[in-house]
Amino acid sequence: MNRFATMFSATALTAIAFGADAYAAMPATAMASPQQIENTITKLSPSAYNVIWLDSLKTHDAAKEQFGNVKPTSQEARLVQASVIANPALARKLQADKVELENIVGAQQAADGSVTFYLR
Repeated sequence: MNRFATMFSATALTAIAFGADAYAAMPATAMASPQQIENTITKLSPSAYNVIWLDSLKTHDAAKEQFGNVKPTSQEARLVQASVIANPALARKLQADKVELENIVGAQQAADGSVTFYLR
């Protein structure tokens, strides 16, 4: 019985270790709700973002599949745009980088805390 308990414990610890690594490697978008990303954007540093045009992504890119059919006037896009506007420093920096805020259709938070904005 002692060998069984030892083997079971070792197996359980290994499974937990691999599970934690898999969870940490998951994209932030799989874990972040729309409300969480909006909250993140309103507090985001003006230097902690990336901008990607959906047209520049390959056909089967996960972000293109997620945001490819989102219109800039949809509720989802408007919530992200409103979150950017609620962060004046970020909005100014994006506009200085020639980003028209009304072209933002989605956002994803990276593991390092930065946000990628997807534009149409």
